Amino acid sequence: MVRFKKLGQILLIMKLLNLKILAFKCFENSGIIPIHDLTVFIGENDSGKSTILDALEIILNNKMPGIEDFREDQSNVCIEVIFNTNDIENEYLFLVYNKQIRVKKIITNKMIASLFFYTAKYEDEDLYRFNTMNAADLKALMKKYKLEEEVNQEKRKMSIKKFLDSGNSLPKTEDWKQIKQNEISNFLPIFQRFSSHEYGNPENVIRRTLELVYRSSFYDKGEDGRESLKSDFSDLKSSITQDLNDKLEKQLLSQLKKYKPELTAIKGSYDIDFARGLSFSGLNIIDQSGKERSLTQIGEGSKKKIFLSILEWDAEINSKQNSNKLIIRAYDEPDSNLHYEAQRKMFYVIRDLAIDETTNIQSLICTHSITMIDRAPSKCINHVIREPIEEVSEIQFLTSESDSNVKEFLDQVSEVSGFKNSSIFYEKCFLIVEGESEQNALPIMYRKVTGRFLSEDGIVLINLQTNGQWNNALRFLNSNKENCTVILLDSDTQYSSSTNIVTKEKLEDIGFNSKFLSENCFFIGIKEFEDVFTDEQLVNIFNDRFKKHDKTNWAESEILALRIKPKFSNALTIKLNQECKQRIGKPQLAEEIAHCLTPEEIKNIQVLELLFNKIKSIIE
Repeated sequence: MVRFKKLGQILLIMKLLNLKILAFKCFENSGIIPIHDLTVFIGENDSGKSTILDALEIILNNKMPGIEDFREDQSNVCIEVIFNTNDIENEYLFLVYNKQIRVKKIITNKMIASLFFYTAKYEDEDLYRFNTMNAADLKALMKKYKLEEEVNQEKRKMSIKKFLDSGNSLPKTEDWKQIKQNEISNFLPIFQRFSSHEYGNPENVIRRTLELVYRSSFYDKGEDGRESLKSDFSDLKSSITQDLNDKLEKQLLSQLKKYKPELTAIKGSYDIDFARGLSFSGLNIIDQSGKERSLTQIGEGSKKKIFLSILEWDAEINSKQNSNKLIIRAYDEPDSNLHYEAQRKMFYVIRDLAIDETTNIQSLICTHSITMIDRAPSKCINHVIREPIEEVSEIQFLTSESDSNVKEFLDQVSEVSGFKNSSIFYEKCFLIVEGESEQNALPIMYRKVTGRFLSEDGIVLINLQTNGQWNNALRFLNSNKENCTVILLDSDTQYSSSTNIVTKEKLEDIGFNSKFLSENCFFIGIKEFEDVFTDEQLVNIFNDRFKKHDKTNWAESEILALRIKPKFSNALTIKLNQECKQRIGKPQLAEEIAHCLTPEEIKNIQVLELLFNKIKSIIE
């Protein structure tokens, strides 16, 4: 929901909720594309991210596609948007159906565009044509619905209109009803798009912000934030000029000085013509030496700093507008040619403007930047994937299946060890373990067997024991990544008496099905990870890496004697600490075991061979 502030009060107004694209460029059927306060589109080059912005321009800015934008097997392009119904003006209440507003545009390959809204329609089409009927047909229609005869056409039309407005019980069907663009043009939000090539030209951003300031100069805003045209234009031009100068020469200058303190003044060049609107032709900056230069004459590094300043200025302007007109801003690859710190700052400026409860802005970002991707809320990311053979794109996004705990987890992904947005969307396999021993040993073992690092193969290793949110993490994986998740647990976790945090029983409670538990869940050792290694292997490792304090050698009988203890791994570390006179924990022990075993010895551990084969089948 878009919000704006009125005397400290937060009000709710209309918001774009969903978008759907049919038969346009790489989208045969996009399915529902969710839109949030901040929405981030990620994906490879040419996957279709920019096509989504093209679609919004078609329906919101009344732009026409090119003939090359039609799919070969389709004659129509269709774009559909869905809005919530917060604070809809009375004149647009007719658009509301089932507590939302659905609008779609269809463009034929003959370049004929038609606009529709979804509603309940009378089954009798004549009830929509009565205004154009001749006298005989109109009389027949009135007789059909038992309306009293009227003496002329005008009164007959008024009688039918009154009948339709009276809340009659005539049969209706849900369907799309055509409407003219100019009938809802003021209802549709303002759509502003910043293309990748514009970030090197900060004046374009200034132009768009000043256009909003210019537009507001023609309207008064009531206490409810609604706009009405000013009644007195006598001194309007000088008032607008003063307002624009104030926004540039005071507010923008103060933002610019944060990044370029040597600036002393700025001057805008624009012309106001009520017939043509605002014409902004550039901005000049003046430094301490008194030298005046155009923005086009400064270096690329300075332009990037200035672009960030302008975004912050733009945010300040918009937070004070208090308008109920929804603005959707689309930033196409704003990370282009920016260094890490600049990307980070730019993301937060865009994000903060979108989530600010005093503004009426939704922000869309198309990006490759890991910096931006990992900072966005996971639930706000849409992954655009293009199938190369069919050349069809689809949208993937994370779901919480109405689970409030998983929703909370999605909000906190960046704080949970092992989970990052970039890994959730881009990596191929999630290997889940429940201890530091496995966390230390498996990467070494995997590399010995395959010759590659886990990260090379797109495998994310997650230790649930270090995650306070392990339960929600597993629920999330079950909902979104079940087919690419594998779990390695100690064998004793299969028993109801187990004290481990993750057990087979708990996995079933979370929702993992029997097929997953039999094919993607692996149990190691008689009881635990450490007891899978033979006495001979452990003795060889101990004599090589953990020499006794008294210089004597380890014997297999010493290891065998420890296997009867309730917890073999604990008994091993206690014995090591006693004999070596140093502190050795299970993670260090597991790491040394992994280093000392040969690839053949690792492959001979059946459960590890099965685990690595399953991972291979997933990543391939």
